[in-house]
Amino acid sequence: MIYIFVILSFWVLQTFAGEIGIKKPVLRNLPSEYSPIFHTFLIDNFENTEKFNSKKKYPYTVKPYLSSIAGNYNLCLDIYKNRNIDRIICFSSKDAQDLSRKIDALPEKIKLLSPIKKTEKYVYLKVLTFSKKFSSKLKVTSQNGDILINYTSAKEFKGENVEHITVGNALINIDTVILNGAESSKVFDYILRGYRFKGILIIKTY
Repeated sequence: MIYIFVILSFWVLQTFAGEIGIKKPVLRNLPSEYSPIFHTFLIDNFENTEKFNSKKKYPYTVKPYLSSIAGNYNLCLDIYKNRNIDRIICFSSKDAQDLSRKIDALPEKIKLLSPIKKTEKYVYLKVLTFSKKFSSKLKVTSQNGDILINYTSAKEFKGENVEHITVGNALINIDTVILNGAESSKVFDYILRGYRFKGILIIKTY
């Protein structure tokens, strides 16, 4: 009976030890709509994480800081062990797709994270815009300037039957598709969850 109790106690401790509280991300120079999307993604992308609860004690707590400088993303994770800073991990990414891949590789640096496997899915981005002219290669950014999709082939939509994600209210400035907060956060969410864009299809709405 005592042996069974010891085994159960060890199992409970091991289960508790796997819980990591993820605090609300701090964002700088990014659309505010990114915050809940990024927070939810970090929780859903790893098996042993949950939304931070101030009433609960965690073996580990993570505070994310995500910012954008000159279009690039900079992510820092402050990792606390029993409420004391344990380490800080930072890296930069050239665009959101690069950011997504580097987050997926975090368990190589942070062994306590247990990733949920996902596969990349390649689709087209269909863009609704009043803009009349665009380049043959476009990048996609938010109004804050962070690069969601780096330069990729673009053409006018001709009724192709392809898998796609649609965004509207876009402004095209020479070689850049600029999306508002709602539309850019939509693309940001898809990219974090493994969607990759193999081309851009333009629909002129005038």
